[in-house]
Amino acid sequence: MIRDYLDIDHHWGILAYYDALPADFAQLGPILREFGCPEDEIERAYHTVHAMNKAFVFNAPWFRMSVMVVGRVTHPAQFLNSFMHETDHLQDAILSYYAVPQGTEDAAYLQGFIGEIAYEAILPLLCP
Repeated sequence: MIRDYLDIDHHWGILAYYDALPADFAQLGPILREFGCPEDEIERAYHTVHAMNKAFVFNAPWFRMSVMVVGRVTHPAQFLNSFMHETDHLQDAILSYYAVPQGTEDAAYLQGFIGEIAYEAILPLLCP
């Protein structure tokens, strides 16, 4: 599992885990509990990392933090699909917290910035 921390200019933090395996859930479950993730969501996260081509995000706006997990994938394009999908959920939470309207330049810059700061960690999964 690749671990990464994405810092959105000290306004929001993202604990990111890529290529997560079922055995990694022993670390992920306690992290989700620490951020107040409900048990039913933790159960869903458990099943997510036990399946191929699955990912999830848990947003904890009270901490200005998110936990993103992308599990094992069958192809680099599938990783990109999952990463971008979860990034959209991250962006929604951040924009909502700061009352930034969707579809604005600020929203578009946020999406690009997340990709930029994740680049080094995700590159091996995009270009194995």
